[in-house]
Amino acid sequence: MPSLPAVPHARPAVTLGGRVSRARLMGCYCDGVIVHFICRGNAFRSIIAEAYLNSLRFDNLKAISSGTAAAVDRAGNRAAYRETLGLLAKNGIREFAKAGYGDQLTPSRLAGADVVICMNQRVYDECQRLVSLPVGTRIWSVADLGEPGRVARTDRGKTWYRDEAYQEIVEGISQLVSELRSEAGVPRSP
Repeated sequence: MPSLPAVPHARPAVTLGGRVSRARLMGCYCDGVIVHFICRGNAFRSIIAEAYLNSLRFDNLKAISSGTAAAVDRAGNRAAYRETLGLLAKNGIREFAKAGYGDQLTPSRLAGADVVICMNQRVYDECQRLVSLPVGTRIWSVADLGEPGRVARTDRGKTWYRDEAYQEIVEGISQLVSELRSEAGVPRSP
């Protein structure tokens, strides 16, 4: 598999090696794998992850997203969502963003997900109070704006941290795709 570029653009459709059996790729249904990204407000990190993975246009891999505090913070996150859309546009993948934001994590939203990724430990801890996470839930280390390590005092600083988070998510998805290919028994391209 060719490595994913650091700055993504829309790509032609590719596959993870044709149909992937339920037993071979983490319990997925026969039509593909659903990856559920979870952050807090569903206005920044999980929106980026969903849009980026969907921009890769895998035939049998689809991303969805939600947030642990999305319902409570929805109105306050409108500006963050607009900034996220701008970041996605800057990176050429705006068209892959879902139409809305602020989808609250619920058991029904989580049902059917084959791979669950919490953006960081804080999100994972909040998930534990809301839903039963599947075995194998992955925890990344992507801090939100305003969390330790990503506190900006200026607009320029916020832009810097948004770009940094975007790049961390791109790298995480590159690793995820590699792992899924390996688990499915799909050989790497030379």
